[in-house]
Amino acid sequence: MGVTTACGIDDDEEGATGVMVHSAARRRGLPHDLPAACSRLVTDLRSMKDASGLTLNELAQATAISKSSWERYLNGKQFPPRHAVQALCNAACQPEDARLTQWALADAAWSGRGQSMPADSDRPSPRTSGIDAAALDSPSASRPISRTRRTLLAVSTLIDKRPVGTAAGVFLLCAAMITAAAVIHASRPTTAQTAIRPPICQLRSCEGRNPRTTACEDPITTASHTAADGTRLEIRLSPSCQAGWIRAWPTHPGFRIEITGPDAHPESAVETAQPADNEVTTTTMIAAPLPSHLRACYYPSLGHPGRECFRSTG
Repeated sequence: MGVTTACGIDDDEEGATGVMVHSAARRRGLPHDLPAACSRLVTDLRSMKDASGLTLNELAQATAISKSSWERYLNGKQFPPRHAVQALCNAACQPEDARLTQWALADAAWSGRGQSMPADSDRPSPRTSGIDAAALDSPSASRPISRTRRTLLAVSTLIDKRPVGTAAGVFLLCAAMITAAAVIHASRPTTAQTAIRPPICQLRSCEGRNPRTTACEDPITTASHTAADGTRLEIRLSPSCQAGWIRAWPTHPGFRIEITGPDAHPESAVETAQPADNEVTTTTMIAAPLPSHLRACYYPSLGHPGRECFRSTG
């Protein structure tokens, strides 16, 4: 096995095999209906993952996100959440600012907010594309440049003759501009500053959806429980989406977790594989119009009686 470091792993036979396998997976075509911004994001994430030398198993361990989730993200079948992009940048030792900007554009396209933009918005407009070199060399095009040059020369001469007075004038002009900008900023309605992106789903429309891939980004923990075998469980709630789910840190395979609530279909998750260290298992979401009525149950062994249940206090 390769040795994990702060910025990657040592190459070995198993790691090289994993990179070859997932390089082949990278060559698979993305879904034809995937928006262009999403395709660019997924392609760049694939390249970052391959350049890091991490296999999917190692990437899952490094990011606390399951291997199956990474397979869906990197195949374009499921949109990666913001924290997954950050985790991949950290695991690959790459800066995250540019990727998060790219993620925001892809997120807008994925959720439909970017549909109002024209499909050819990146193309030059006919008015500018028709300008040729002769027009740029014409006297009418050179006049603004000449006027600007003359203005700069006049300012330079004035500074040479009267440096103190000119500096004071520039200072006063900047102070006046800053004051005007502050007044305009203060007069704007505060609603524009406090605008919050609407959730991607609410109540029943959230049922059966993965909480990690929705816009329910304001979760709170309304109840927690530690089972007799050491498994930690939490009931999570998104107030904006009005949906809840269970998050668990299992200690062994072969268990089941289930969340129920009034007037909602129960949602459950079954884990049969050996969990990795600190790997999180979640159920899909359930509608939570009454958060205090959510009930979580933990079945430590599949096919055998016995369970531990607790309720939300939110």
